[in-house]
Amino acid sequence: MDQKHKQYVETLHIGHVRPEDIPWRRLGQYLYRILEDGSQTQMRLCMIESLIPPRSDGPVFHFHEMHDEGFIVTKGKIRFHTPGAPPIDAKAGDIITVPIRLPHKFSNPFDEEGVFINTITPGFFVRYFEYLEQLIGEGTKLTTEANIAALKRFATVPLDEDTIMNLIEESKANGDDGVDIDI
Repeated sequence: MDQKHKQYVETLHIGHVRPEDIPWRRLGQYLYRILEDGSQTQMRLCMIESLIPPRSDGPVFHFHEMHDEGFIVTKGKIRFHTPGAPPIDAKAGDIITVPIRLPHKFSNPFDEEGVFINTITPGFFVRYFEYLEQLIGEGTKLTTEANIAALKRFATVPLDEDTIMNLIEESKANGDDGVDIDI
């Protein structure tokens, strides 16, 4: 190991987080907490824990231009949607991955709260949550307008209803049979 590598390694340490020590923050009707803000990974990875109340719609359909996401469901169930494909109902213990540029959203149409840990790589998207929190302020509901404004600021493209319908129609034209989606 060369000297520069040794010096770099000396600056590193294993990150250890106890979620129970991190207070929940509010995003309208949702709760979240930042488990890893990217500071341990030079912004290559961040982790957010989110609590989605029963019978809640999630964010608008969108795709990310610069980061992949992983979702590890830890409580309840979360429904994941992509236009032109059947929804996936992920239960506690299930893992969902969403690659760059795949249109998606999630929701909790079920009768119990859902909780998941969201991994984001690279990790700069962690700032989306903080910015969205500022936009909502003391508001009690996450609005579509605030969601779209925050997404656009972080290399994420929100999809309008016409675009979603076009994606569904293209899927049907290609013979895909899974078009059961909520808009």
